[in-house]
Amino acid sequence: MNPSLKILFISIFMEGDGGGEGRVAYEMARWFSRTHPVVMLCPGETTRLVEDPDGFRRFEVQAVRQGNLSMPLLSGIHVHRIFKFLDEFHPDVIHIHDPALLGVMGQLWAKLNRVPVFYTAHILPSRALDFGAGEVSPLKIGPISEAVAEQYLLDFYSNCDAVVGLNQTAVEEVRNFGYSGRIFMIPNGRNLGMFQSCAFANPAAEVKELLFTGFLSKRKNQAFLLEVMRCLPAGYHLTLIGEPLVADYLDELKRVVDSHHLQVTFAGQCSQEQIVQHLEKTHVFVSASKMEVQSLVVIEALASGTPVVGLSNETVDELVDGSTGCRLPKDASPQEFAGVVQHICELPAPAYQQMCEACRSRVQELDWEKIMQRTVECYQGVLTEMSGIETETTPLMELVAGIHDERLRDEINGIISRLTLQPGVTPVQQATAIWLAWLNMTASVAGYYWLKIPASTSLREIPYRRRRKKG
Repeated sequence: MNPSLKILFISIFMEGDGGGEGRVAYEMARWFSRTHPVVMLCPGETTRLVEDPDGFRRFEVQAVRQGNLSMPLLSGIHVHRIFKFLDEFHPDVIHIHDPALLGVMGQLWAKLNRVPVFYTAHILPSRALDFGAGEVSPLKIGPISEAVAEQYLLDFYSNCDAVVGLNQTAVEEVRNFGYSGRIFMIPNGRNLGMFQSCAFANPAAEVKELLFTGFLSKRKNQAFLLEVMRCLPAGYHLTLIGEPLVADYLDELKRVVDSHHLQVTFAGQCSQEQIVQHLEKTHVFVSASKMEVQSLVVIEALASGTPVVGLSNETVDELVDGSTGCRLPKDASPQEFAGVVQHICELPAPAYQQMCEACRSRVQELDWEKIMQRTVECYQGVLTEMSGIETETTPLMELVAGIHDERLRDEINGIISRLTLQPGVTPVQQATAIWLAWLNMTASVAGYYWLKIPASTSLREIPYRRRRKKG
């Protein structure tokens, strides 16, 4: 492993936000920073480079935060500061986790500087708007919105030097979407040691504990789990960990729980340590999620030795079978789901423990250390390929070579290189990179100032400030 490989990771979330996607981005960056010079480009209170006591560095861009979402201010001056920092740090690889805002700024810089761009596809491109956007957005998502999103993502993908698919389903989705470049299948990593230290739940316990962790949302489908609880006998308790994506959905779930007197606890947001404590006493992890590219919580449940019962989705299909729990069809009824849960909870102790051990075995290759090694090998492979593309000297650079002043010569060469297509970058790629950057800058500035306005403020109350002309 090359310890001098400089890596820029990019996330649109502040640390602690963004669910699994945000967690993976920061965990990955922190894990890599143990052996590589790493910087995380992310939103923050002000635009600046910060360093944690443990040495982890972040270049934060001024942003306004609302709930789990952050809107960075990508005005000209902030983009200039981002580019100035990247010129100084000059990463060997840029690894993007989100195809918007800061990710697009990093992509543009990479295209102007011949640096490979990796993108981890945490969402399925053909169903991008189904990953929470439909629930959060106040606008109705229709065919036009879908067509715009599709073209946007196609342009973004075309400017990536490699895409990481988390499993075979994701790889096939990206290919079918139209991406023809390099693609690697590398799953999400986890700190398995934290979860493998869990004791198995006691199968003889009087109360059988069920658990689900994740945003409370229609895609995660907790309403189905409440129907399952109605079908189970007394002595079953369900804990739902996570914040609501939309407040109304939590109210809806609570009304069902109250009206049917269900044994359900809404635990809210919990730390990783608290989730580990919950998993230690959980007999079955339950998931009715309709779509998951690769669910971190299912991986964590299996790593802790907790059997999983879930409706068929991308993650459940990949990791869950009869040896680790049960995978049910998407159209399974709550009664069928409840029957399987009850069957696992009533297994004899030796059979239940065997299932718990099989759960741990299923995810043993997903430790961060192993995932990091695979990822670095891919980085180095792409860097080797790109280094084989020869750089052509332009006539302008030949003229500049005759300038004796070294500082002036370097400054002019820097300007020329920004105006010249880098080897392996087509005019279409550079044009789309610039177009995407302009679009994101415009949207971010508008979004930033819109979110800064208090919700109770009317348009008439927004002050209009006329600037004085100097002189």
